[in-house]
Amino acid sequence: MWRKIVKFEIIILMAVVLLVFTLPILAREIDESRFRIENYMRIKTGLPENKTTVWSGELPEIEEKVKIKKIIIDLSEQKLNTYENDELTGEYPVSTGKNGMKTPPGEFKVYEKRARAWSKMAGLWMPYWMLIDPVRGMGIHELPEWPSGYKEGADHLGTPVSHGCVRLGVGPAKIVYDWADIGTRVIIQE
Repeated sequence: MWRKIVKFEIIILMAVVLLVFTLPILAREIDESRFRIENYMRIKTGLPENKTTVWSGELPEIEEKVKIKKIIIDLSEQKLNTYENDELTGEYPVSTGKNGMKTPPGEFKVYEKRARAWSKMAGLWMPYWMLIDPVRGMGIHELPEWPSGYKEGADHLGTPVSHGCVRLGVGPAKIVYDWADIGTRVIIQE
């Protein structure tokens, strides 16, 4: 039995050796003259020109930059700063939450904007309302306005007296409201 296996292996080995030695004879000789550079140049010049622009090292001028906006509220300084592409575009005094109702630090965003929102809890209007914390119902708005039209808190700007919202003065509230988009990042820091 093992003699049959050995004979079979020897036959296979001889076939492989024979094939390896006869391949160069069977293969055609390669005509290297067919692969001269002149032949490729003739083909290249016969093709239509490519109109691709290659980067030369200078980027083209971009007509409109993407504006990355953010609002940073500093609780210790009672200030609201607006930034566009990390450049300060506005600085405004604010009034944030008083003791027991402090404005929480953290990262938020503008979820909703209303030119004039009603507070059921306080029974007053909040002009230029921007919701930044839907869980707590906290936002940024102009000084609150009583149904009689009286504006509350102009002399309190710079002092924490609100119920947690961030109050802006008359004028700056509209500027920030018009400037901020839905989704604008809001960072409140101590």
